[in-house]
Order: sequence, then C-alpha cells, then structure tokens
Amino acid sequence: MYTLLIVDDERLVVDTLAKTIPWSSIQIEYVHKAYSAEQALQFMNTQSIDIVLTDIRMPKVTGLELIEKIRELNKRTKCIIYSGYSDFEYARQAMSSEVVEYLLKPARDEDILGAVERMTQRLDEEFEQLLSLQNASATLQQNMPLLRSALVNDLIRGRKIETAELMHKLDFLQLPFQIEDRFAIMLIRLEESFANYKPESLALFEYAIANIAEETMNDHFRMVYAKDTYDYLVLIVKLSDQKAEQLHRLGSDPMEGEQQLLEQAAMKLQDNVKNFLKRSISVVVSTWGDFPTNIPVVYQECVTSMRRNVGNNTGIYITLSHEHVPDSIHSLQALYEPPTFLHLLDVGNREATVNKIHSITLELEDVRKSSQDHLMEVFFHISSAFAYAAHKNGKTMEQLLKNEYDTFLSRRTFASVKQLETWALHFTDKLFDEIEHGIIDNKTNVIQKVKQYIHDHLSEDVTLQALADQIYLHPVYLSTIFKSETGENIRDYIIRQKMEKAAWLLRHSNDKIYQICTQIGYQNPPYFIKLFKKYFAQTPQEFRENQGISSFKS
Repeated sequence: MYTLLIVDDERLVVDTLAKTIPWSSIQIEYVHKAYSAEQALQFMNTQSIDIVLTDIRMPKVTGLELIEKIRELNKRTKCIIYSGYSDFEYARQAMSSEVVEYLLKPARDEDILGAVERMTQRLDEEFEQLLSLQNASATLQQNMPLLRSALVNDLIRGRKIETAELMHKLDFLQLPFQIEDRFAIMLIRLEESFANYKPESLALFEYAIANIAEETMNDHFRMVYAKDTYDYLVLIVKLSDQKAEQLHRLGSDPMEGEQQLLEQAAMKLQDNVKNFLKRSISVVVSTWGDFPTNIPVVYQECVTSMRRNVGNNTGIYITLSHEHVPDSIHSLQALYEPPTFLHLLDVGNREATVNKIHSITLELEDVRKSSQDHLMEVFFHISSAFAYAAHKNGKTMEQLLKNEYDTFLSRRTFASVKQLETWALHFTDKLFDEIEHGIIDNKTNVIQKVKQYIHDHLSEDVTLQALADQIYLHPVYLSTIFKSETGENIRDYIIRQKMEKAAWLLRHSNDKIYQICTQIGYQNPPYFIKLFKKYFAQTPQEFRENQGISSFKS
C-alpha cells in the first residue's frame, strides 16, 4: 500500500480529488492534502510520501520547483503533473525532472486513477528490483561478517544444525572449516581500559583486535570470530593445511606442534594489542576438539575458566590443560540450547515443543544428568514457560488448566525421567489445546466485529486502516485472518456489501441513482455506475427496470 500527496493552491480541486476518487482500489492507503508547495514540503519532511500529484503554477514555489526539492529529499518519490497549462516548455521541464505522467485539467477520474496506478506499478517494480540477485549479492557481501558471527554463536550455544545444512553454510560463508576438523577456541576479554568508550567506538576496537588476531595468526592458522552474549570475543581456530603438512614432514608430533604454535600466537596477540592499541586483554586458550561436535563444551570450559581463574584480574593469559578435569555435575545442554522451550511455546509450534521435551528427557537418561536436581531444574524451567505462555494469552494458569490446576501444582518431585516426560507432554498438550481454542474464538470475534463495523459504516469510505484502528490489530494481520477465516478479501467484502445494499435500495426505494450512490459511501456517480455494472452486468437503472431479478449475482 502507498501514500499519495495532492498539491494545488485551489482548495476545491484538492478536496474533490481526495474525497471523490476511490484511491484504495489502486493500492493507495493514505491521501494527504496540501494547498501550497510550502505545505507539501512540510509533509515530505515529516511523512513517508510515495506519489505526489501537483499543479505547476502556484504562488511563491512552483510545482516544478517543488518537484526538484522532492528529488533532493527522496529520489524514490514519484511525481505527476496535473495542470491546466499545456505549454510545451512546462511539459519539457517536467520530463527533465523525471516526471513521467502529465495530466491536463480537467481530467477524468479514470485518467487520474490510471496515472497514479502506473506510478504504483513502477514502485512495485523498483521494490522487486531491490530484491534482485545483483543487489542481494552486494548486500550479502556487506553482511558477511554478521552472518559468520551468527553461525559462530549458533555453534557455541549448541544449536542443532544438520550436517548437510552446516556444510552448505560453511561453503556459503567461505569459512575454512570442514566436519571433524581439529579446532581450538581462543576467548578474549577486553579489560577495563576499554570500558569508557561508547558502543560504536568499542565495536571499532573489537574489529581492530580481530584484525590483529588474523594478522598475528595468519601464517599458521585459519580462523573465524564472533562476539558472544558475555561480550567476549570468540575465535575458533584450526591449523592451516600447509602448516599441518609441514609439521608432518618434519616428523614432529602434529598435535604437540599445533598446541605450541597456538600458545605462542595467543601471547603474541596480547603483546600486539598492547603495543598497537595501548590496551590490555585477557586470553583463555582451550583444549582441542572435533568441529563442530565439541564446540559447545570447549566454549563453556573457556567461559568457566575466564570466570573462575581470571576473575577481576586483568591482562591474564591461561591455557587449559589437556588433563582438565570436568566438573562432576554436568549441565543440561538440551534444556538451554536454542530454540528454547519458552521460545517454542511463544511461537506456538506444538510439534517442535514436543520434540524439545523428547530431546531433554533423552539427555536426562544419561546417568550423570538424571539426578533429582536435574529433574527439578527441568520441572521449574518448563513450569515457568507454561506460566509465561498463559499470561501472554491473557489468562492465569488456573484459568488455562481449569480442573487440572491442582494436579499441576501438586507435582514437585518425580520418581523417574519417564514420569517427568509424561507430565511435561500431558500439560503441553493441554496448554496448546486451550490456547488454540482461545485463538479460534478470538478470530471469530474479530471477524464479527469487522463485519458489524462495515455494515454500520456503509455510507462512508471504509478503509483497511480504519478497520484495523477499530479492532486494534495491524492492517496486514487483520487482512490475513479475514481472508483465512472467510475466504474473501476485506476490500471485496466491502464492495459486495455496498453493491448488495445498492441493489436493495434500487428495489425498495424511489431514491435517485446519485442519492443511492451517496448512501453507500461513493461521491462519484459515474464510478458507482461503472462498479455496479461490473458487479451485476447491468447499470443501476437497468437493474431497477428489471426489478433486480434476471442478472443478480449470487
């Protein structure tokens, strides 16, 4: 949908065009009015205007001068000249200002609609062009670091990615990793010397550190980096194929050699940051693992070491030993890896939520993660997600679960993983059943309100935006649910109701055609007659003469 601005120093012209032409029929959602070029420029500075229909000769600032200023503000805005002066020179100037439509006053409504509609089609084409492969490719290159960072964050959070999909992403993002490559993680914390900088300056420092790391390690390693949720820089590194081959030829232990090289590179990185940026960083270097399987565990070991062993100290360097003994209590990965249980409930994906429960219980079957502590952790996690889903849908848990509310509250401990799984699956189904039932009722109520509003305001120009404002829904969402529930577009429904009311008035009243036209919200009788004939295959007068029997459409 687009916005139109009508500009003319003759108020009657502006008001008539804005009021009498059915703009909504050609994708025009908003029509603004300006009675001078100065007022039009005020609109352009405060509103998003897609199309301008303007007179040429106006006091102080002419229409052509207005168009030139509009070009400076927004080259995308389309301009149409609507003037009583057919002077060739004006037309030539208009064309040089990239005006591709020139209407001579007085123009027929159909001609004006046609000119504006051609402009909306050009805007559609330009938008499609923005989505073309060439522009998408340029945008992709600009956003490549962001896409790489997003993939790294998915990997360190343990998001499940199918092997084929991951291989495609690695190739697409031009990352130097393959499945089962040996990798290590270098976790970098920017110290207090960076703390006083604004976010944009800090981002430049982070970019500079990543560049220094790449420059420092490029001879021996390949890497990709990202910023995690703790504001650490995460570098995933692997030994280059050339260096691995060189170590192999020298007969040395490749694993020992890569570890020594990585430790040397990490210490050199600290020194380079201090020398070039005059700031300090702390670095934790991980053990080695297989890509991508071990990434979440290796990453968490680094984060834990940064928290426990570095703490409030600054400029620290730590290498995790190969003999690192993990904690005897293991955390649950499936419970917290994205998409989380709460997120799946939030988006209303029943199947994925059930699968999430299965993946959690499958992990709980590991003897190291089946303690009563873990079961209780899962219970509270799922319970809080249930409460969130209930409240977001405007209900309390008691209202949602009804007679099973007490059963839900009474459960605190579970004798087995299977018992926990049964409980979670049962109440998940109960929750989705109640929410979906409420959604259906709510949609039915919305449709009823829309139809009632249209029926009560048939004598007005009912727009999608006006309906959305009444129902307190976004216009696009309202249009979507109306079509899905009724099988008919809102605009088509409005026209059908207006035409059927017009047919009833033609049958049961002696009102003149122009009076009936006004009663159903049209100010332009010729347009009403044309629309009526399109709908009933005969003019209103012919319909009245035939008493509306022979050609009435169902």
